[in-house]
Amino acid sequence: MSATIKDLARETGLTAATISAYFNGASVRPYNKEKIERAIDKLGYIRNDYARALRTHRSMTVGVLIPEFASMFATQLVTEIEEALRLKRYGIIICDCRSNPSREREAVRFLQSKTVDGIIVIPATDSASSLSSAIQKKLPVVALDRYTESRDISHVIVSNRKAGREAVQKMLSEGKKKIAVIHGDENLFTARERLAGYRDAMERAGEGTGIAVPGGNSVQGGYEAAKKLLSGEPGLQGIFATNYEMSIGAAIALKETGKTIGDDFAFTGFDSVQMLPVLCPGMHMVVQPIRELGMVAAETLLAMINGGPIRNIVLDCKVI
Repeated sequence: MSATIKDLARETGLTAATISAYFNGASVRPYNKEKIERAIDKLGYIRNDYARALRTHRSMTVGVLIPEFASMFATQLVTEIEEALRLKRYGIIICDCRSNPSREREAVRFLQSKTVDGIIVIPATDSASSLSSAIQKKLPVVALDRYTESRDISHVIVSNRKAGREAVQKMLSEGKKKIAVIHGDENLFTARERLAGYRDAMERAGEGTGIAVPGGNSVQGGYEAAKKLLSGEPGLQGIFATNYEMSIGAAIALKETGKTIGDDFAFTGFDSVQMLPVLCPGMHMVVQPIRELGMVAAETLLAMINGGPIRNIVLDCKVI
């Protein structure tokens, strides 16, 4: 016969209320937490979440929708979200929507069938139409990284336009004038905002709208765009790539071309410092607060699950 909460209470000397609070993600004193976890291991206690969900209307599970498992940015966010939710005794179900609104819509319905308590999504488009079934059912939803047209969900994003502007202003302040941008799909909020930030900086510097080349949000796209710029734009003094994959591709192209980053040429990438500085010593990076993004998204969703308000939160990036 499987162990029960009453068995855990007898084993630990704690009340059933304290043990229930632990399982509900409430704050429990550290030494009580250790007692409970030792008792769980000793007695082999396994919580029946299905029965619990029927009783409390809470599954203690959250759905997380991402555009691609192959995206380092998305998988880093999932890591931070999972960590923040785990501390509150929540589990997650991850769905890869392949940046496809139809798959996103299917994933939302799948998660609803699993009675998740809420959804965190990196939306495939600016429209929230694929989230409509969740919104209609008043299921708490947090859109992460990308803004949508919906006022019925919370948003946690970074100041993309400001980040793009500051990245280019940094290169301009170092004496570079002819700076090009490798940008993402303009159907995406983040790509549009970062491109707008680039143009803000170039126009303020009297350089017009600059030179913009699409990079397809991929390593290959960034590589090809950088090759095109390096061979077709005489006197080019800098490149700004607006996401991690395109930054990697551009860095490879710069390396192959023998371009040295420093006094004569500037290169700024976006998102992560893990590999790029090795490829291009002396480059700049726009670094997103990935840990904070994941934690704030999780905290915002948990607050909504507990009756909290819809919020729109904007975090700052750093140019390093």
